[in-house]
Amino acid sequence: MNSRWLVAATLIASVAGAEKSSPYASLVENSPFLTPAFKARLGKRDTVSMMFAGYTKIGSEWHFALVEKKTGKSTWMKMNVEQDGIRIESFDEKTEQIHLTVGGLGMDLTLVKEK
Repeated sequence: MNSRWLVAATLIASVAGAEKSSPYASLVENSPFLTPAFKARLGKRDTVSMMFAGYTKIGSEWHFALVEKKTGKSTWMKMNVEQDGIRIESFDEKTEQIHLTVGGLGMDLTLVKEK
């Protein structure tokens, strides 16, 4: 029993001591292998809050509705046309999923279904 308490106390002390300046705080922040540019792009990924709200085909062109979650602002976009740093690269009609790039970072969005 004493060894369990010793292990628990050691674990609590090590977690409590892992501050932001600690080498264990974040592997991404302290990685010697990731460049500052890559880390900056990774930070931008968290700021993207878009939803894939709808799509339609007019003639031979696909149009996609994207909605910003925070503001509720929606916009229709065409495939392979960059608009405000966003570019829709591909669309899978079967899975209803688009692949887009935002500020150079790629991401996949699936159509949001109404409940």
